[in-house]
Amino acid sequence: MRIGAGLSALSAGAVAATPAGKGVVLWGFLGMQFGAAAMVAALFGCTVTRVIIGMADKTSKWFVRVPIDILAIGVTFFFVVEKSPELFAALMSGIFIGTLGATIIKIAEKWGAKMMAVVLPDTPPAPPASTPPPA
Repeated sequence: MRIGAGLSALSAGAVAATPAGKGVVLWGFLGMQFGAAAMVAALFGCTVTRVIIGMADKTSKWFVRVPIDILAIGVTFFFVVEKSPELFAALMSGIFIGTLGATIIKIAEKWGAKMMAVVLPDTPPAPPASTPPPA
């Protein structure tokens, strides 16, 4: 047994796997495995992008930015778990998701409305949030 293989298995719950001579470190979360390098790259890209956007935005407060940052990081995390992108694709995906920011909520709202139309087809669509309620 190599010393490096034993140490990598001990680090942060990582599991060392070597398919076809290529060393890949897999991490797990709730039974789902994903590449450690891709996760680090994606979270790095998302976090740096959100920090740059936060520093450039002088008008919004931290209590508005922090939940959006956490949401973007969470979406990045689950994107990497679901799609298992290669290293560069993971980095670019993290940057892209970081730039979306609050737009993620609007995308999820539209996706949720479509899903509700499939699940409950007889339900009338909800009015857009920008329209005042009828008097």
